[in-house]
Amino acid sequence: MKRFRFKLDKLLKLRGFRERRAELVFAEKAGACALLETKLADNMERRARTTRERFAPGREIADFRASEMYILRLDRERDRLARDLAAAELEREAARAAYLGFRREREAVDKLRERRESEYYRLALREETKVLDDMARRPLAEAKG
Repeated sequence: MKRFRFKLDKLLKLRGFRERRAELVFAEKAGACALLETKLADNMERRARTTRERFAPGREIADFRASEMYILRLDRERDRLARDLAAAELEREAARAAYLGFRREREAVDKLRERRESEYYRLALREETKVLDDMARRPLAEAKG
């Protein structure tokens, strides 16, 4: 039986390559979002700790003022991180949509390949069965004749 050859294999490989490349971009964007989320959580933790320690016993006015300035800086940093995270999430969603689009395109060609391969082997099996049946009938016909 001849092996199945799909004429669109190059297209399938190209679409698979584009899908993998889009998947890597999506993973990079997701990693950037995770990093920003970690930085934001760290910022909130440092702010909460500084707020708790602000009125600790033995602290002077200068310590209080330094804590207030540090909290203001953390608040500005939090706002910047929140903006960066929102922008990164938009980029991640765009990368996700691109990845899913490339995946759908590859899957469409892959399903076409599967259908054609299945049909090819089904027809090949039918032909092989016909040949075997003919071969089995010939000795019977020769024995009678």
